[in-house]
Amino acid sequence: MRYDERMSKLLGLGPPASTPFSPHFGGTPNTLVGRDDLLGTLGSGLATGPNDKWYTTIIMGVRGSGKTTILNEIEDRAAADGWVVLSLDAGTPGLLDRIAQAMAQANRSYESLELEGDARGRSVGKSLGVRLGPLEGKMEATDFFESPTMGLREHLVFLAHQAMKQGTSVLLTVDEMHGIDRVEGRRLSNDIQHITRRAGLPLAFVGAGLLEMKHTLMRDRKTTFFHRCEDYELPPLDVVDAMKGIAAPIEDAGGSISPDALNLAATAVKGSPYRLQVIGDAAWRLSDAPETSIDTRIVEMAVTAADEVVEKNIGIPAWHDLSEREKSVVVSLASQSGASDAIKVARDVGISSRQASGLLIHLRDGGYVTSLGNGNYELSGLVPAKVALGAHSSGEGSSAEPIHRPAASGRAAARCRKWMPRARAYCSLRAGHAGRCRSR
Repeated sequence: MRYDERMSKLLGLGPPASTPFSPHFGGTPNTLVGRDDLLGTLGSGLATGPNDKWYTTIIMGVRGSGKTTILNEIEDRAAADGWVVLSLDAGTPGLLDRIAQAMAQANRSYESLELEGDARGRSVGKSLGVRLGPLEGKMEATDFFESPTMGLREHLVFLAHQAMKQGTSVLLTVDEMHGIDRVEGRRLSNDIQHITRRAGLPLAFVGAGLLEMKHTLMRDRKTTFFHRCEDYELPPLDVVDAMKGIAAPIEDAGGSISPDALNLAATAVKGSPYRLQVIGDAAWRLSDAPETSIDTRIVEMAVTAADEVVEKNIGIPAWHDLSEREKSVVVSLASQSGASDAIKVARDVGISSRQASGLLIHLRDGGYVTSLGNGNYELSGLVPAKVALGAHSSGEGSSAEPIHRPAASGRAAARCRKWMPRARAYCSLRAGHAGRCRSR
């Protein structure tokens, strides 16, 4: 089969191909790798109870790092051990109303809850390794909302008491916390602090969101409870975990992959769980697996296809998350082969070295750049260089400070052309002029 024919298989319509991978956001992969320590520690903390620091946890990571997958996994394991699970997301306003609706649904359905299965269709035949407090009986059919004067806190307290009577607990998970409405976040923070930490009731909380939370929600002076939650930043997968994450699903599904192809695929994962799933899925479908073994030629095509998918689903959205000045810094790095230092970036963007250093640290904390030491930074790959340069050359984000470039030889070199942030204009004086720059 020719290259173009193989690649068209990834784009064609028709019945979905069977694949042992989960190349979609929030999907739970058949083989979860690189997160055993987190799941074990988190499970032990939940089993210990409200006095354990992991009983209230916030997980942070870049796009595609597996935050939602971790929430899915801990929800499934808690449900299998008899917990009442309330699963929400804060991506849109109305979180508090959705929590109330989830509690009402729990009240209506809990008596018929099958502990061996999950109505959401996910596998729950797993254990946290420690029992979280298995349900010994059925919850009393008491209406959680029997009093219209009860607020959200009172409803949560009532639910926690009801669960405690049955020897179990409540797990509240909130995904997309970086998008939480600030007022709702403050209210939820105060309520959980009162219920879990002050009253010691069995209401566990696990939230997840992008790293930008470190500079927003986690610095809000009115959400101090979130500051006290145990926070965990998801690390990138190492090559060994990536090899296992690719090989195990293929072998479990009756396929095979050559050692060289496996090493190439694992290296191309670049630490991203989402990228692992996309590469694995593309390689599986391009090779006509399981009938045909996956070789290096197939993996090379799969990586090319994955680059486009990851760029669209992670790189471009991550670019749009940046402020205009942060974009200018990323463009500066991209134009310098992906690596530079604060002094060069400052000169390129037209800001002070102190400002450039602060922006680089902020971008490092957000997973956009990595520190090389001695004040040097490089792009992490979250936003590929071609995405940044392409967006800049197309004029996107024209309100950002233009990147200053040395003047070319000839007549164009007669002007200073230094960018002046306050005036938002280039200097119009001659190159090498004395005194301050001027725009006119």
